[in-house]
Parts: sequence; C-alpha cells; structure tokens
Amino acid sequence: MQPTRVRYGMILLAMLVAVLLYLDRVCMSIASKSVAADLGINSTELNWLLGAFFWTYALGQLPAGWLGDRYGARWMLGAYVILWSLCTGLMGLATSATILLVLRLGCGLFEAGAYPVAASIVRRWVPMERRGFASSVIAVGGRMGGALAPILTIQLMFWWTFGDQWFSIPKDSVAAITSWRPVMMLYGILGVLIAILFMWMFRDWPDKHPLVNAAEVDLIRRSDPPRSNSETSRAAPPILEMIQSWPLWLNCFVQFASNMGWAFLVTKMPQYLEDVHQSGQQDQGWLQSLPLLAGIAGLLLGGLFTDRLTRRLGLRWGRSIAMSVSRLIVAFAFLGCLTVDTPLKATLFLALVGLATDLGTPACWAYGQDIGGSHVGSVVGWSNMWGNFGAALSPVILGGIVAQFTSVSAGWHVAFASCAALNILAAVAALGINASRPLRRG
Repeated sequence: MQPTRVRYGMILLAMLVAVLLYLDRVCMSIASKSVAADLGINSTELNWLLGAFFWTYALGQLPAGWLGDRYGARWMLGAYVILWSLCTGLMGLATSATILLVLRLGCGLFEAGAYPVAASIVRRWVPMERRGFASSVIAVGGRMGGALAPILTIQLMFWWTFGDQWFSIPKDSVAAITSWRPVMMLYGILGVLIAILFMWMFRDWPDKHPLVNAAEVDLIRRSDPPRSNSETSRAAPPILEMIQSWPLWLNCFVQFASNMGWAFLVTKMPQYLEDVHQSGQQDQGWLQSLPLLAGIAGLLLGGLFTDRLTRRLGLRWGRSIAMSVSRLIVAFAFLGCLTVDTPLKATLFLALVGLATDLGTPACWAYGQDIGGSHVGSVVGWSNMWGNFGAALSPVILGGIVAQFTSVSAGWHVAFASCAALNILAAVAALGINASRPLRRG
C-alpha cells in the first residue's frame, strides 16, 4: 500500500497560520508613524510599544507549549488564532496609547501559542529525518507574512486614505498616511476565517484523520514512535530538567542573540532607513520586505542544510554546526552595514541578515523536537521564551544606543556593531549544543 500524503497538507495548514502570525506581528511597525501621530505617542513611548509585544510573547511560550502538548493543536492553535486576531482587529478601534498597549500585549500573549504548538505538529506528523525541512516550511510561512506585511499594509493605508487616486500620489508629497485603523480590522477578520479553516481540516494525530491510511501512519512513526497512539503530555512541563540542561541553555542564548538582531528588521528598520538614508514611507515598505523575503530562502536552505548534516554527521553536529555557521554570517552582514551609503546597499546587507538568521532557525526548532519527547511544545516554548526576550529588548536597546549619539549615523553604527558581537558569541555557544541527548524526567 502506498502511503497517503495528508501530512503535507497538515504542514501547509500550519504554514498558513504562520503567514497570518507575521502579517499581524509586523503590521504595527509599518503603521507606527501614522499610529504615533494619531494617538500622540513620542519616540520613546513608541519604542516600548513596539517591544511590548515580545514581552508577553516570550512569557506565553512555555504555557502555550504545554497546552498544545496537553490538549492538541487542533483546538488550541485555532483558539489562539481567533484570540490574537480579535486583538489585532480591536487595535483599529483604540482611542489611546494605553488601550493600544493592552491590545498589543494581548497579541503577544496569544501569538505565543503558534510556534510551540506548530512544533508538536511537526513531531506528530513528520518522520524524524525530515523534521528540519518541515520546520523550515512552516517558518517560511512566517517570513512570507512578514514580507507581505510592509507592502500590503502601506498600500492598503494609502488606498483607504486617498481612494482611487492613491497610485498617482507622489511618494515625497505625503508626510504621513492616516488610515491605519481599517487595515487592522481587516487583518482581524481574516484571522478568524483562517482559524475556522484550520480547525475544520486539521487533526491532532495521523491515525485520527479520515484521509490517512495505515501506510502513512507507519511511515511517520517508524523512526520515532510515540509511547502510544494517544500520547499526550498531561504532566506539568519538565521545568527542572530544562533548567538543568546546559545544551538547552546554549540553545536559548543562540535564539536570544538571533532575535536581538532580527527584531530590528521588523521594528526599527523603517526608522533607520528614514533617519540615515532619508527614504520615503512607500520605499520603506518595499525595502523592509527584502530581508524577510531573503529569510524564505534561508529557511528552505537551512532545513535542507541541517537535515543533510544530521544524516552525515549525526544529531550532535547536524544541529550545532548549522546554528554556528549562520550566526557568523549574520555578524558579517551587520558589520557590512557600517560601510554603506545608500538605502539599497544597506538593505542588501540587511537581507543577508534575514537570510542567515533563518539559515539557522530550522536547526533551533529541530533541536527542541529531537530532545523534547512528549514535551516538544514545552521545550520549544522554553527556548522561544528566552529568544523573544531578545526581541523584546531589541527596539529599546538599539533605540537607546542610537539616542546616546548626536550623530544618528554613528549611533546606528554602534548598534550594528553590538549586534555583530552578540552573534559571534552565539556562534561559539552553538558548538556546545548536543541534540543527541534527549531531555528526560528524573
């Protein structure tokens, strides 16, 4: 009997959720100038508003992973999508910075469920030797959403502001566009529809899906069978074991350093392009999309890279080398930003940051799936939590560094050099990660 291929459809469903995840995550940084003008928010308050998302996103990772392990992805991920979509839509009705902050914190808390639960989908639906690539496919959805967000958000805002005349407005004649509220409401409605589609089509286990045959179930479980057909993690997350795992801490640091630099692309890049290179708002949308589009190539190559290394060198080096090499390339790209004098050249180096960051992402994900057992969601959530503390601090720290200098260009040079140094440290730390040692209780 030939195995059915329903597993591919389940990964594509998770990928669609990831598209929405980043569309809703990135849209606020794109609209931030208009939001700040509308609600009277100063630059310091805006830095904290952009970073606030990542605090609740980080803190929500571990409980979200456990809930996904405990109750399954079908209902938990569907509920998370509905909740963060409602927060996104309601941002369009915000009348003050405080309300917007609360809703943004809500978005972070509920979006925290996406990737830890998606990791459990990969573990339950994909054979071990293909998990790196499957993880990269889901993450590609996130980068597609992130690349689409700047272009789509800017164009929708222009369309709602100027109607049918939006395409004839000179780029440099518009100081700010104001119609950011309808865009947020549109994204909220879209998210609810995607959640309904996911819950209708997805099943938590291959043998529970009506379109899966026995041959596909056997193929999925052959290399890494669960303890039973209904394996779930009803116990609390293995927090003590995670705290005691030195390789897991190294993985957390790698993700922290990665997100510290990468979050710049989705929070502060428009400000950098305007402050240093005087690019217009429409140009910023297209330029900001390039690093996220480059990330798509990085994810696909990274998934193939770590899987190939794992088959040749084993789990120990298959994961750690992929992480280490990617961090070194990120450091080189940030240092390259110190040499440029045009927005396009700067964007090309930042595109290399996006590509190289995502070159190591599949290995980070696969590491949690390799060692997590029935606690995959909790383990991936733990690492993502520490990684997203880096993302939360990124706009505050980088913005603070720039503010210390009278020359904006000099401030950004120091900020980029700091990101490069942090990624070099992460490259060294990655060599100590060992995915061949499972995390066990007791």
